[in-house]
Amino acid sequence: MAYQVRIFVILYICSTLYPAQLQEDSIAYKIYQNECGANPKNLIHWNKGENFPSLGIGHFIWYPKGVHERFEESFPKFIHYLKTQHTTFPKWLQNQTYAPWNSTKEMDHSSNTKQLQTFLIHTIPQQAAFIKSRLVNILPKLLKATPKERQKHLLEIFYALKNSPNGDYILIDYLNFKGDGTNPKERYKNQGWGLLQVLLLMKSTNYPQKEFIKCAKTLLITRVENSPPKRGEKRWIKGWFNRLNTYNP
Repeated sequence: MAYQVRIFVILYICSTLYPAQLQEDSIAYKIYQNECGANPKNLIHWNKGENFPSLGIGHFIWYPKGVHERFEESFPKFIHYLKTQHTTFPKWLQNQTYAPWNSTKEMDHSSNTKQLQTFLIHTIPQQAAFIKSRLVNILPKLLKATPKERQKHLLEIFYALKNSPNGDYILIDYLNFKGDGTNPKERYKNQGWGLLQVLLLMKSTNYPQKEFIKCAKTLLITRVENSPPKRGEKRWIKGWFNRLNTYNP
């Protein structure tokens, strides 16, 4: 009973703090809506079929000890970002390299989870800033991973999209959603699905938002087709496509 009361208090605090921290028309709020359904209880989440939790408004991945996946582990990068901002941490989190749980059950019954929930509530503005900061230096990284003969095309597509309505939202959200595409481990059968792959698949700078949505859907369908059957990724297609549809101006 006491445990349930504490959880209620945490969620109540989160629901009352949240509106003052993010404006509903902001990119960060849209990402929070996309990743967490704008529901504060989803700031800590463990997807069925995955062996790691996803944390914060951006569902940053954090691997438990011994877990090695192909997906970018973004929560430690967020923690590093907070340290550069001189943020105060719970004592246990200051030097915690790995997620301290090995299962959903462990996470749900750990005192660390409640502390982390509160910490994530109070760092919502920093999470938003971290998500936005990832776009600032992404273009040189994308160019470095692009064959020289295709770099001009990448630049044209990138700026056509960025300068279009919803352009920054599309770039920031997809970068947070499916990564930048430069990590060779983030592949199934040598085919990636990140921001780089979508931009290179785009053919035209006319109506770049619609072209981006079409190409992203094509790559995500290919991802599901190439994925290990035991992951059951087909169940995510509808949600992924709904998210991409928010990119329409």
